[in-house]
Amino acid sequence: MHLPLAATGIRFNDCLFTEPARLADWIPPRFTGLFAILACDPGWAPRSFQALCFGEFGNNTADPVERNGYGWLRGAGTKGLFVCVLPMPFSTSAQRVALRNELIAAYNPVLQGRAKAASPAELAQRIDQLEKRYQEHSAQVLMLLGNIHKHFEPQPVPLRRRIGFLPETA
Repeated sequence: MHLPLAATGIRFNDCLFTEPARLADWIPPRFTGLFAILACDPGWAPRSFQALCFGEFGNNTADPVERNGYGWLRGAGTKGLFVCVLPMPFSTSAQRVALRNELIAAYNPVLQGRAKAASPAELAQRIDQLEKRYQEHSAQVLMLLGNIHKHFEPQPVPLRRRIGFLPETA
């Protein structure tokens, strides 16, 4: 019997996911872990799969792809999509979410990497807040410079008592 020396699968950071399987044929596992939805991309090496999104699932989750908001990927015309799983038995939801967020930050997946664009009203409000903070900081810096300047001004010399005998007053 010949046993492989290295585990097979696809590696993201230090996590070894299972071999990619077609998303259309995939049956969700009954254990906890993470999943990655992949697309064939010859530009990626050493394996020609690009991560589209990462998600997490718990025990006996009916359809983790649907629950994470990617159920539309199972529709027609998605034959080139694959899924792989990182089993994480005995993990908490917080641990899985933390690892998922770490993978998202590292790989910037197409479906998760972009931040939502702010509306013009939100941008104007943020600019107003920044201008207010800038004015407050400028006032504080000027006050500090004024106080520092006082330490470098010549200090008044106190009057000294004359040496010798004091004249008698009548």
